[in-house]
Amino acid sequence: MDEEPIRIPREQEWSPRVLDDMSVEALRHYAAQLEGELERVKGAIAAKSDYLSEADSLFKS
Repeated sequence: MDEEPIRIPREQEWSPRVLDDMSVEALRHYAAQLEGELERVKGAIAAKSDYLSEADSLFKS
């Protein structure tokens, strides 16, 4: 079974916002958005890792 190639985004696909002109409240809101996105990514990693572990255990039996 062929695995999908690992695709790592290039820098131009994501770039951090310029923070200099943002207010403290806007920075807090932005930080909350980033934390939410990080949790979403961690959840996807955990789900995929669990899926791969289950698949591996099927073939090791």
